[in-house]
Amino acid sequence: MIPEDTVLDFAGALFRSVWALELLLALKRRGERSWQAPDIVKELRGSRVVVDEALNNLIAAGLVVQEDTGGYRYRAGSAAADDLVIELEKLYAAKPTAVIRKIVTSPSTKLQILSDAFRIKE
Repeated sequence: MIPEDTVLDFAGALFRSVWALELLLALKRRGERSWQAPDIVKELRGSRVVVDEALNNLIAAGLVVQEDTGGYRYRAGSAAADDLVIELEKLYAAKPTAVIRKIVTSPSTKLQILSDAFRIKE
């Protein structure tokens, strides 16, 4: 069993939104299905921009693959990553507020870059 703090840190570092977590878990739960992006938009009631960004981040993290058909499927790049996702799914079911709080309060790299761009320099 992976410690809760480790799982929360994983969630905070990986996800920019709770919606992206929901996307990953939906793909994982339906692992046998290859999803086309428009189907994901319809199923999860998201926008194409949000879906594309989340999918790109999940691919970069090694948790989702894009198949030759253009479809997307959950596929963790390692057993350790799969174990973290499994534990995150359990923790999210048991303590959703803790997971949501970690994702929402984790600093965003993009936000930090934007903030730094407007910082007044002496």
